Amino acid sequence: VLATWRLSLLAPKIPAKVETTFNFLEIRALNSHPDHQVIIDTDKSGYTLRFESREHLNHVVSHINFALSRIFSNSIFAPSICHSDSDLSEGSRKYSPSSETSVETQRACGGFSETYAALCDYNGISCKEEVQWDVDTIYHSQDSREFNLLDFSHLESRDLAVIVASMAYNTWFTKLYCKDLRIGSEVTEQVLHTVSKSSSLEEITLENAGLKSDFPQKMATALSENPASVIHSINLAHNSLDNQGVSSLIQQVCRLSKGLRLLNLSKTSLTSKGVVSLSQGLCSSDEYSNSLLHLDLSKNPGLLSGEDGSNFYLFLSQPNCLVHLDLSGTDCSVDSLFGALLRGCCADLSFLNLSKNAFSHRKVKDTLPLFRQFFSSAFSLTHVSFASMKLPPDVLRAVLMGLTSNPHITDLHLDISSCELRSAGAAVIHELFPRVSSIATLDISDNGLDADLLTVLPALSRHPSLKHLHLGKNFNIKNRVLDEVLQKLVLLIQEEECALQSLSLVDARLRSRGTVLVNALGSNTCLRKVDLSGNNMDDIGAKMLSKALQINTTLRSVTWDRNNTSAAGFLDVARALEHNFTLQYMPLPLSDIGQAYRSAPEKTEQALTK
Repeated sequence: VLATWRLSLLAPKIPAKVETTFNFLEIRALNSHPDHQVIIDTDKSGYTLRFESREHLNHVVSHINFALSRIFSNSIFAPSICHSDSDLSEGSRKYSPSSETSVETQRACGGFSETYAALCDYNGISCKEEVQWDVDTIYHSQDSREFNLLDFSHLESRDLAVIVASMAYNTWFTKLYCKDLRIGSEVTEQVLHTVSKSSSLEEITLENAGLKSDFPQKMATALSENPASVIHSINLAHNSLDNQGVSSLIQQVCRLSKGLRLLNLSKTSLTSKGVVSLSQGLCSSDEYSNSLLHLDLSKNPGLLSGEDGSNFYLFLSQPNCLVHLDLSGTDCSVDSLFGALLRGCCADLSFLNLSKNAFSHRKVKDTLPLFRQFFSSAFSLTHVSFASMKLPPDVLRAVLMGLTSNPHITDLHLDISSCELRSAGAAVIHELFPRVSSIATLDISDNGLDADLLTVLPALSRHPSLKHLHLGKNFNIKNRVLDEVLQKLVLLIQEEECALQSLSLVDARLRSRGTVLVNALGSNTCLRKVDLSGNNMDDIGAKMLSKALQINTTLRSVTWDRNNTSAAGFLDVARALEHNFTLQYMPLPLSDIGQAYRSAPEKTEQALTK
């Protein structure tokens, strides 16, 4: 009896009973002989079958051949198990998927569901119809090439392992994605099997997947067994990995045809010793200089501290095509870095995150020209972050001076939040910011600016390119001065030439005095988005917001939470929303809802429903 993926042998007697059965994947060799005889060798046994006619023999061999070709999607790795004389192979061709009657082109997602069903049968587990339905319907309709394991996170580890194994010979899917889902050894083993066999897999993401430390070494071995691999993007972030294994993996990927485009080793316990071998791997081949676009080594404390970091700076100083570089939280000495960036990364670098690092203050004065030169000659920058480190005023001055004379950059996002700028930094912004035309987004929140906002805000007003401004956590000032600052802020957003589209005042703790700003939103015509969370404005703030929303027609997004809003305040806002037809996004203020619900559950529910 020939079933879809299995052959069963029954003795010719009644009642019928299956004597033996095996999945076609268990076959190791199938040889045909004269007199319509065929010998089948499987993992466990051997069988000699004699048929009544050549046609019967052809039918069996062709059925097995056809089934295997569907399981392996005509992959170059499909095992060649059928050996026969020439007449037989001619006969079997009419069933082959490579013939004109092939349905290969019509199979959803490269026939994934059939491979999956065959592997379930082979492993003796039930085939989950929901997996087949999701792939054939959802993935297929979205033309998705990324297989996301999170779609099946509710299944057992054994089921997930078979799903991953089905990708090994699939030619449709090019990406395997798994984040914040701990995968066991069964699944990891099949990931490695897929890496060693697939000729289509290009990107692999196993972020925070609970990988064992020896995974990179095993992956390097799997890649070495697969000369046809086209993998070019590897994300193993948030797994504790072995440094030596990472080094082996880098060297192995270096030998692949497409080179490495993306490498994410964020929070992988990489040490300064690991970065030496990583740097040597990166420097060892021109492939990296011509292919590596995205490099993330963030959240590895101590990684770039000391002498070992100089090896990495050597790679950065060579001409390369890096577009995205994240070195946040690596104890990188920021001032030592810019000489290397200037030499190697000026042309293509777009995203640069250096937050949570430090300046070695002895060298700062010597490196100021490098900062200025880099920011004046960088060609493609769109995002730069120095957040959460003490930024010397001289460095800020060099950065802004560089940007002033840079004709190439527009729409830059500059994040200098939590940089302890205070009065000295405020003076630099006041002096230089009006001359910078390339910054579209400026984040200066949490800098202890306080009363110095009186000098900062005029520098930001009427700025032609500034579209997004983050000012939160800067308002630790007495009431009289706070009123003055808020008045200046109101003037800034009321200016006719104001180009601002979004304003964030998160955790500014403006209290009820902030209502003057909320009031001003009513007649404002430039802002599209405001975030006023964490200001404890009480119900009076909610009432002013409701009045503003009834007449404002330009705001598209309002975020309002942690403002001590009670059920009464929510009712005011709800009534306003009934008259506002332009606001598109207002997330639920979960913190205030919880508080209001505890004191007046029915009224709060009524307000939220409204």
